[in-house]
Amino acid sequence: MALQPDRPFRRFLQSRLGQVLIILLAFAVTFAVYTYVNFVVAIPAILLFGLAVPIWAGLKRPRYLAIVGLVVIVAVAPVANIAFTQLVRTPVGTAASGAGSVYSSGNPLMQNATVKPYIGSTNTNFTWTVTVFPGNRPPNNSTPLELDLFISTCPGATGNNSPDCSQPYPLFNLTNKTLPKVDSGSYNVTFHYRIGAVGIWAWQMGIYTENLTTNRSYFQLLIGDPTYNGIEGPVIGTFTDTYGELLSSVYFQDALFLGAPFYVVLLVYMLLKNRERRRKEAEKRAPGPIAPATGTGPTPPAAPGSAPLPSGKTGPPSGGASAAAGAGTATAGAQELNCPKCNAVVYAGETTCWKCGTALSSGPNKST
Repeated sequence: MALQPDRPFRRFLQSRLGQVLIILLAFAVTFAVYTYVNFVVAIPAILLFGLAVPIWAGLKRPRYLAIVGLVVIVAVAPVANIAFTQLVRTPVGTAASGAGSVYSSGNPLMQNATVKPYIGSTNTNFTWTVTVFPGNRPPNNSTPLELDLFISTCPGATGNNSPDCSQPYPLFNLTNKTLPKVDSGSYNVTFHYRIGAVGIWAWQMGIYTENLTTNRSYFQLLIGDPTYNGIEGPVIGTFTDTYGELLSSVYFQDALFLGAPFYVVLLVYMLLKNRERRRKEAEKRAPGPIAPATGTGPTPPAAPGSAPLPSGKTGPPSGGASAAAGAGTATAGAQELNCPKCNAVVYAGETTCWKCGTALSSGPNKST
């Protein structure tokens, strides 16, 4: 059996304290899913705990539901951004180039690429290091000819027209063309650079070899993140600097993936409730059939020249007086009469017929 609104737990949820606890529950679940699982999975979380649970508890007012959604959406972004900021400021591992036959002889040509320190200030001189294994160069290619380092706020950018970022964006390109001409072993290539600007930066490295058959240069990059092929770091500035830089994008994502679905579903719910309310009001306004008085006596014959009694009418109407002996006992109620035009049953004292609108001032025919 479905729970009723008067059950103790639901009555508690409808109290002021219960309403606050529902908001806190919706926030806690949405925050946890949004931050540590996936922002897409957070959509059903906010719909379940921000809409379904309050409605189940009997808190169906759209104003309250809208407040629940607003509090959750506004509060999730700044709190989740603390975790996102900490994640951005956590150093990533080393990177390497591809190991397939197109990129190498079976092992990466570039390995152990990294930047140190990962966190710094505008005065920090950062160091990028990569180990090159010339024996791992692609088949039928020369020893590496050139190594480039790209530093930008646009992840994975190796030029000024990346489709992933709005332009212009800062881009620094450092080149080393003095690589050792060896065919085996390994050697390290190091770059030093002071960026001098607060922000969340990303970098990428590319190495050139020459195809010995076509005499064309072959260029390959490190394997970065799966979206932009960039490598995170360095992060310049304090925790507050990084937090402020991320907050606007987190709020935008929050509004897009949490706010929009929540208020669309809430709007649909309000439309359905309004339609149901209008239907019930229409049913209340609609005239219902007049319940006739019932009796146990036989139906008397109709008077000459008058319309017959409606089907199912048995016995004379009761006006409060006792019926004739032997005719049965009629139920008490208002005296029934007939409209002279349409023969509809009306009550004494009515001035117009409820069915056809005929004036009854001349007096309708009695139904007995």
